[in-house]
Amino acid sequence: MTSDQPVRHPEAYRCGRLYAAVAALQRLAENEHHRLGRPEFVARAAAQPEKNLRPYLREVGHYLVQARIRGRRAAADPVFRSLPDFLPPDSDVPNSLNPDQQVDFHRGREAQAALIAKEHPPKR
Repeated sequence: MTSDQPVRHPEAYRCGRLYAAVAALQRLAENEHHRLGRPEFVARAAAQPEKNLRPYLREVGHYLVQARIRGRRAAADPVFRSLPDFLPPDSDVPNSLNPDQQVDFHRGREAQAALIAKEHPPKR
């Protein structure tokens, strides 16, 4: 599937965007070497989003506070406010995604990460 093709699995795409937003908050709160930024963790979350995102969703308030303490309020606040937009509207985060759905998860994650990086470039 190329990037210009339509998303076939909107729930998986939304899940990828949710992952990217939570990962950005974790990065802003901690550092560039945060757990959600590791490729092996991204792959596990794409296969089983609910299991792998649940603990981090519980920590988003903590990530917001820590990011503010680190002087990253301008980046963290809008990312935090975007989270409800990526939650599934009528259900929980999916337990598992098939390989086809995982493609859209990764597309959503990449699109959201690019948007966050464009609007709030990482501090160097």
